[in-house]
Amino acid sequence: MIGLEYEMTYRETIEGPLTPTTGSPLGERLCWKVASASLTGDRIDATLAMPGTDWIRLGPDGIRRQDLRAQLLTRDGAVILLHYDTGLIRPSEAFLNALSNGGETGWTDQYMRMVPEFDTGDDSYAWLTQNLFVAEGRLAGAKQIEYRIYRVL
Repeated sequence: MIGLEYEMTYRETIEGPLTPTTGSPLGERLCWKVASASLTGDRIDATLAMPGTDWIRLGPDGIRRQDLRAQLLTRDGAVILLHYDTGLIRPSEAFLNALSNGGETGWTDQYMRMVPEFDTGDDSYAWLTQNLFVAEGRLAGAKQIEYRIYRVL
């Protein structure tokens, strides 16, 4: 039986977005800058090393599909690359209101999921590249996003 174990929390503050790419043959996107971020858990403590990007595809079905890249540096100096292009937000009225007003949502106020992937060459964090992870998200305030990341057992 497959199980999940809480591993870490990813928090980010975003800036933007740029004007949507409405009319693009590849689909409409919103481009956000990841201005600050942290990844914290019992086995990891990292912060954003340089700005990242989140290209959100806006589907005609109202679903927001994320494509994020972020570069983090652990407290002990390891470089951790985080990306996910399997991210999905099915917005609710509560989500859209909080997004417009800079508010927070609860974990069940929207369907906000992602499958993070990590890359690192540091042996201390090899567990990040040797496991699968899934996450649930929420809005944590004005232009702030928070994900609880679980390791798939």
